[in-house]
Amino acid sequence: MSEYELSDIERKTLDNWILLNILPQKGPNKNYTSYALKVLFEQAPEGFFITNKQFKEAMVRCNFVPVNKNKLNWDFRVSLKSPGPK
Repeated sequence: MSEYELSDIERKTLDNWILLNILPQKGPNKNYTSYALKVLFEQAPEGFFITNKQFKEAMVRCNFVPVNKNKLNWDFRVSLKSPGPK
């Protein structure tokens, strides 16, 4: 396992946080980029440090499609009503 690879427990913790705290919506939400959401996860009680790339991969695993994969910080179609982002 490389130093940037998540363990199975870390991957499950991150995926569960995304599924419990981020809800899909029809339009893109530019207020919560992959980097902003990553920071919210890190600040959560169960959170831990992850890279932006690890967060983007987790969002894709959880069936969130980025608006533009060519940007460094991806925008997603996520709801502001989500329990996590406040």
